[in-house]
Amino acid sequence: MQAIKNWGKDKPYLIRVFAAHLITGVQDMQDEFKTIKLRRFGSHKFPLPHLPDWFAMYKSPRRVIDQTKAIWSAAYGKDIVSSFSMMLRTIQNSKNLPSNSPSPEDIENVKELLQLVLSESEKGIEDEIAKTPAKSAVARRMKKLLAETPLESAFYLFVSVPCWTLYRMSPAKLYRQARDGKFEALEKLLRLDQIMLHDPVIGKQVMKCRFDHSLNKYKKLITAAVEPPKGLKSNKHILLSQLGFISALSQITTKPLTAQDLIELVGAIDTDYKTSYLKQLPEDPRSLARELQPDRNLWRHIISTDKKK
Repeated sequence: MQAIKNWGKDKPYLIRVFAAHLITGVQDMQDEFKTIKLRRFGSHKFPLPHLPDWFAMYKSPRRVIDQTKAIWSAAYGKDIVSSFSMMLRTIQNSKNLPSNSPSPEDIENVKELLQLVLSESEKGIEDEIAKTPAKSAVARRMKKLLAETPLESAFYLFVSVPCWTLYRMSPAKLYRQARDGKFEALEKLLRLDQIMLHDPVIGKQVMKCRFDHSLNKYKKLITAAVEPPKGLKSNKHILLSQLGFISALSQITTKPLTAQDLIELVGAIDTDYKTSYLKQLPEDPRSLARELQPDRNLWRHIISTDKKK
């Protein structure tokens, strides 16, 4: 992965840690999104959840955030994730409040932490390229997490991640829109999660279409419940979403990425992974910047915790 390393030499540690992993996951995400309604993750088959608890997950964004940290902890270890979260807060606070900048010692500690995370990140990418099986310790931690938190893990894998990536919004926001009777939101929600047909509020909205003599809309909603989310014919949709996230994430660093930086990142991925993502992007950085603007802006909102109920 020499091209990826060369790209990251002058980039902030935070970006080096996340950027390559986000892009290299595009194809995997596309494949997984096609089968999310089978409720499988690798060899693990999730059972049907207790419905009231499942519906409540849409109203509990804090639990989704906690589960994200738990999954990262399984992959990298609790100590690293805990310290990394604290480091992110330090970076954000130091940017928002220049007068309270961290001390040289704090900066050095952050650098050491990020170097550790970066090393683990780069090793993980190298293992992906070489098709090396996951470390047994990581596999055990992940298996244990899935067994202990089936509800939260299933919601994270089958609702949160595809909702953020494909629809550029949190599940809580999508649920609110569907609950308010917005047809497009209802259709998106049911394409994502057919279980929501049985949510009392959502079910009422679906039946309202039927009894308001909107037969075509009703049929579309029923069809949506058995089909996968839209946007799967090309992975460009997912690629742009990932690039938008990287761009938004870079805004909290002292060196935000340019459109040219993102083009060069994708080129490095193509070189190391033998992929052809770059062909899906415009050659002109200005054109890419325009295409990314909606994704970048939406991801800025997603990065901020959705506190509305």
